[in-house]
Amino acid sequence: MNVTAVRKETPVSMRFRNDDLAIIDRGAASVGLSRTEFVRRAALHDAQLAMLNERVVRVSDETFTEFLAAIDAPVKPLPPKAQERLTRKAPWA
Repeated sequence: MNVTAVRKETPVSMRFRNDDLAIIDRGAASVGLSRTEFVRRAALHDAQLAMLNERVVRVSDETFTEFLAAIDAPVKPLPPKAQERLTRKAPWA
């Protein structure tokens, strides 16, 4: 019986400028990761953010109609407490 192993990893080759690589190495060292793991995590993080920003939301016709009505409705004034919080200066400002 001839069994072929399934490849679990695929190598990726990248080119970096020396100054970029120095920053990557410093960041990786600061969190105790190898360069490869640091770049892998950063790439996965950015890919997940990109996918989240492109998410399609499917709703029923009724929900979509309610959504459009809410967008088209006149703006309601904020409750007084919310308005106060927005106009209050930060303690450190």
